[in-house]
Amino acid sequence: MERLSLVREIHLAFNGWTVPAMTTAEQHRAVAASPKVVGLRHSAGAAGWPRQLGVVAGIAAALLGSQTLAASSPLRSDVRLLLPSEGLLAGLGDGLRRGYSLAMEESRSCGLQPPSLQVGWLPPGADPQSPVGAAPRSHLLVAPPAAPLPAYGLLAEQQRLSVLLPLQRGVSLEGLPQLRGSDRLWPLMPGRSLEADRLAQALLADGIKRVMVVRDRSAESKALTDRFVASFANGKGDVIGATAAPISLQGDDRAAMAQLVSDVDWYRPPALVVITQPGSDLAKAVRAANWPSTLLLAWSAPVEQPLAIEQIGVNPLSRGPGWNSFAQRFEQRWGYKPGVVESAGYDSGLMSALASVQAGGRSGWDLQWFSANAKPQPLCTALKLRAEGAKVRPQAASSQFDLSPAVPPSAQLQLSRG
Repeated sequence: MERLSLVREIHLAFNGWTVPAMTTAEQHRAVAASPKVVGLRHSAGAAGWPRQLGVVAGIAAALLGSQTLAASSPLRSDVRLLLPSEGLLAGLGDGLRRGYSLAMEESRSCGLQPPSLQVGWLPPGADPQSPVGAAPRSHLLVAPPAAPLPAYGLLAEQQRLSVLLPLQRGVSLEGLPQLRGSDRLWPLMPGRSLEADRLAQALLADGIKRVMVVRDRSAESKALTDRFVASFANGKGDVIGATAAPISLQGDDRAAMAQLVSDVDWYRPPALVVITQPGSDLAKAVRAANWPSTLLLAWSAPVEQPLAIEQIGVNPLSRGPGWNSFAQRFEQRWGYKPGVVESAGYDSGLMSALASVQAGGRSGWDLQWFSANAKPQPLCTALKLRAEGAKVRPQAASSQFDLSPAVPPSAQLQLSRG
């Protein structure tokens, strides 16, 4: 079993509220074998919670050793981390927590006692008002992936709470500045719209001025397609085809796919731009189709596998000045190479550690100490400067970290070819 990294940061609280302390896949399997206990949800009632306490205490005692289980009400914590409890996003929790825990280990080695942490689970898209509002107030909230931004903006405004958005990358970011409470919402990752810009720039740099564009029918793909077309047009590029506009279709629509293949054969574009999620029906159908040997397939995602024709894609993993040291330490600690999710957790940990420092008798939970114009500093140096009252910016793993409330950081995105 992997050794725990969050033992000192996670408090176990009972009496209607539970905050699971399991952080690894093995621990999740242990919890799955026990009666269901879910964070930030009410338990079965006064009669049921002593039995749950006994079950979880037994598991936690084996896993945590000396971890104290004393609490008859939810404990106050500096930071509250929310994760999706179900659906496709639920699997992101392990990576986020491992990245966060690495930042806590690093801050401890710098001489800082890391801020206390509680972890809770919510259904994807759930309004956090009721569960978070009923719990003791934390200083900093780390929102789950793809969080409903209006709800978190309202919560941030009502509780005067800073909220980190570690994995918010979609079209919702475009309307973020107009939301209530947006001055307290901090997106930590570059928006996906930058991937459309990077693909347009790559094609134009290769001398390709005419493309056909196909997308799936999701709102996210439409937004990315619109961004690509605008960026490509700014470079004097044209979208061609029967309607001189992007084509929307489902990958399992054989007739529509056959028509697309016929149109590509007729118009002979130098490149076919495909805007969809990796592994989607459209992506599979495009890879399976028979294309002219001169065609370049241009993906808004990384190239997944070699084909008989040339391909180009955009790697969504943006790297910041702290990436190399982070990636090395992460692989040594956890035994695998980190990705977007793990780096987002790490950068959330950097912000949490720095926010916990007091300067001149004043805490930094409002994040007013952060400066996108400051020179990026290693964590130990940034912590020292914070304590002296200076404006700081840490060396983040996932971006240049030139962010501000309601404004995501910029990205240096790499291309993939195949």
